[in-house]
Amino acid sequence: MKNTGLLGIAVSLPVSGSIPVLRPPGAGPDFLSKCIRCGKCLEACPYDSIRLLGIASGTEIYTPYIDTLKTPCYVCQEKCQDGDSRPIGKFLRCGEACPTNALQLIPNDLEALSRLPDKIKTGVAKLNRRLCIAWRFGFCGECYFNCPLKDKAMLPRPPSENVSGQKIMPCVNETACIGCGRCVYVCPVRRSLFGSVKSDGARPDYFRERYGAMVNKILSECGANVNLPAIKVIKYRDGK
Repeated sequence: MKNTGLLGIAVSLPVSGSIPVLRPPGAGPDFLSKCIRCGKCLEACPYDSIRLLGIASGTEIYTPYIDTLKTPCYVCQEKCQDGDSRPIGKFLRCGEACPTNALQLIPNDLEALSRLPDKIKTGVAKLNRRLCIAWRFGFCGECYFNCPLKDKAMLPRPPSENVSGQKIMPCVNETACIGCGRCVYVCPVRRSLFGSVKSDGARPDYFRERYGAMVNKILSECGANVNLPAIKVIKYRDGK
């Protein structure tokens, strides 16, 4: 059971300076003035996607955020046996649980989610084609196939560019993207795959076996200091 009492809470440290603090969906420009640090959004999240900033965050201590590299926002959807997703409830649970409207109430409907106003989205995904396996080798598509708004927020190829063939060449539609971070979470271009070998004879996991060699090539060419993964979520109001 989650414990969100301020005396017993398991406090997480702020995310790294290279990653913006991403709020749960529904957090508008007045979020900090309305958030009372009650932790109800954290309790309500069915996937434990929401974390609380720790003591190093100053005045923003105990406010909720999402670290897309650890647990993205699953927009309160669950996979059915037929492969389709269905909503868990009528609204996103974090906004439904918020007692002060710091997180606005958002309908749990994929079509409605694709039309969210910019100011209450978590953020928007940005793809670096130079690091993207699909764009470099024509072989991936993890971000596209895992996007809850596939064919709306994540497109199989840029509509304004002449891309030949049927391979997935992912493109973010910033108008529909809500910044949930599912694409970030599944992107295989990360340092943990760099230099991976079968040193102990054990079978490598799916990502290492499928993408390890390509990740090695990308990182060898781009250098050790390149900012990974190939896709990230940024905040609209950060201007970066």
